[in-house]
Amino acid sequence: MIRPWDIIIVVLLVIGSFTPLVIFALHEKNQVATDKQAPTTQVRTAVISHNGKKVYSIKLTGHKGSTKYRYQAADGDYNDVEIKGDRIAIVGANCRDQVCVRRGWISKPGQTIVCLPHKLLIEIKVNHGSQTQGGMVTE
Repeated sequence: MIRPWDIIIVVLLVIGSFTPLVIFALHEKNQVATDKQAPTTQVRTAVISHNGKKVYSIKLTGHKGSTKYRYQAADGDYNDVEIKGDRIAIVGANCRDQVCVRRGWISKPGQTIVCLPHKLLIEIKVNHGSQTQGGMVTE
């Protein structure tokens, strides 16, 4: 037996379940509008770090062609990183699970690729007017 309040509660729960979708859509719309109004001096940089220490960084904004980088640890662990255009990915590694390789390409600020067995982290950061030299970021 369904009572009138049961129907009201179900309707409110259904409407409430779509609330996060609406909030995130509005947030993304505002973010896109802000990005369009932002100055064009934002420079996206991929930073590769091992065990918390930066080992390599490359400017993605305006990057042309393909660049390859191999991180090799003293114990023989390695990760092959490839940069094509304005995106980056780990294309090969000798870790067992290969989660970092399956992660694929990233190109947006805040995105990351992590290889836990090798303690390697690739993250995309936004710099505002950094000094660059030959595609590599100097800080």
